[in-house]
Amino acid sequence: MFPHRVVVTGVGLVTALGIDAKSTWAALCAGKSGVRPVSFDATGDKVSVAAELPPELVDTLGARLPPDVRQRSARFVHFAAAAANEALNQAGRPHEQARERFGIIAGVGIGVPHPSEGYDVGPTSIIKVMPNAAPAWITILEGLRGPSLAVSTACASGAHAIGVAFDQVRLGRATGMVAGGVDTVITRDVLRAYSWMRALNTARDEAPETMSRPFDATRRGFVLGEGAGFLVLEEREHALSRGVPILAELRGFGAASDAHNIVAVAPEGEGMARAMRAAIEDAHLPADAIGYISAHGTSTKMNDKEETTAIRRVFGPHADRLMVSSQKSMLGHCMGGAGAVEAVVTVLTLANQMATPTINLRTPDPECDLDYVPNVARAARIQAAMSNSFGFGGHDSAIVFAHPEVS
Repeated sequence: MFPHRVVVTGVGLVTALGIDAKSTWAALCAGKSGVRPVSFDATGDKVSVAAELPPELVDTLGARLPPDVRQRSARFVHFAAAAANEALNQAGRPHEQARERFGIIAGVGIGVPHPSEGYDVGPTSIIKVMPNAAPAWITILEGLRGPSLAVSTACASGAHAIGVAFDQVRLGRATGMVAGGVDTVITRDVLRAYSWMRALNTARDEAPETMSRPFDATRRGFVLGEGAGFLVLEEREHALSRGVPILAELRGFGAASDAHNIVAVAPEGEGMARAMRAAIEDAHLPADAIGYISAHGTSTKMNDKEETTAIRRVFGPHADRLMVSSQKSMLGHCMGGAGAVEAVVTVLTLANQMATPTINLRTPDPECDLDYVPNVARAARIQAAMSNSFGFGGHDSAIVFAHPEVS
């Protein structure tokens, strides 16, 4: 075991279902969808829906920032700053001296996608688009002077950021870390690009809220989303000395590479399985202690089938007793923010002893044969839970959290 145990003392969320963790969690438990027509003109394009924040909520996030910060930063920074601020508010900010050993690591998949043509440049152009703008501005706004890094591994960026931050604390290099991920890439060009890759559901005859349906036999691709999720990770004894509530303990992190294809998943979910096994081993828990998995669950034919296979390979007979669900059915695919958003939901799952549902699961797929908590949230006793994230390029990750009372 590493010398320092690491706990979660605060969480923050910004999603299409709400601009804080409380509202997002309530909507997820109610099975609500954040997928809606996009706010910009997508006339004539294959895709015109996404899990996008309403413009008025985006304006609300920007208005919380000092005017000079708002003018010199981009949308993804506004999301990240809000989620990190919420997490720190819940955890209680470290005192001035302690901030030298509190840092931040943020996963950013794309950050600011340049439009195809006709954009202006100016003195703030570079600092707006650089992916590390998110952790940089958060350190400035929150006065955190510990390690500050950005991580970019496509859809696994947020999860990898949490894993790297976990190591900083358990190795004693930091007392605490704000860790998470963000992406806000819902633009006409990005929707077009993913459509050309045949990754999105491009149906024109479906209601927006039904278009993301992980593990369903009729699934036709993912729906793009946006959002941010951040956790405050803290050395356990330090948290106990402050008397702050502990939401969960971060027990294990596993990472692996498919080394197979820049887009396609390795056959039989081989890389996914190695990441999950590594996380369980790192957690020093038996596999059957895990009662719930927040799946990557993208709603694509390939991912959902291979992730199901990987879970069965790792958990064996216990897989039939696991609850597995995908928040992407409601939040869409938040890209670099997805792994962090889903990790926050996994922490809330343990804190509330409630598994969020996979909505729109109406037609069972024989190749996806686990308990996906279809359509309705479920109360259950959950001692430990896992959050899976897998990114283009074969970046695989898994995180294991445990209830604070689990020894």
